[in-house]
Amino acid sequence: MPLTDWLTPLRRCNKNYKQGSPIVPPGGQFPAPATSDSTLLALRCTPIYKPYIAEDATSGAGFIIDTVVTHTQVQGAMPITLETSADTLAVSISIGPNVLAVGKVPLNTTKFEIPFSLTKLIPRKEPYTVSCSAIYSGNQQYTTTASLSYLPNPPSGSVTKFDSRTGGLWTKPSGVGYAVDYTPVFPVGFYTSFGDYLAKNLSILDDLKVRG
Repeated sequence: MPLTDWLTPLRRCNKNYKQGSPIVPPGGQFPAPATSDSTLLALRCTPIYKPYIAEDATSGAGFIIDTVVTHTQVQGAMPITLETSADTLAVSISIGPNVLAVGKVPLNTTKFEIPFSLTKLIPRKEPYTVSCSAIYSGNQQYTTTASLSYLPNPPSGSVTKFDSRTGGLWTKPSGVGYAVDYTPVFPVGFYTSFGDYLAKNLSILDDLKVRG
């Protein structure tokens, strides 16, 4: 083996592992967001499931609302003057002039659900642009937008949905012998297949399913 090969640091995943190799900063750090002297409200809204399909019209739908109070200058955060007598926001969810739902949302909360009916909408391939507005303490107004996918029922195949509450996936396969309702999906990737991890003990999947 050439001497130069011994002098070259041993690298794995772009890191030096050979004893005596120089330390290389990994890089890639995200910049820390700036802070604000004033209190900010970060209003967020998103559909519970992505996408909804036509058959969901009978089972209902919903939006998740976040009303985070922060001093971090995150995207879309706006100043808010807190009042001791006000601890909720009046939230309205609409598409154009059509109001889908309204509700009272606690201040500084996450994953608060507001239900709405899909019967007011027509399934289509293009997503709907949804406006989520909030009023706090009578005159402080906030607005954000979200994308709502409401698709026609597929003629065949399976349907997979993203659950905004947990970040998980739900699927409903088609065909004889499959579950009628949606069931959670456990994505098999590198860390679960490495070294025949699952092949040696399939009960691991059952344990993970129980854990949610």
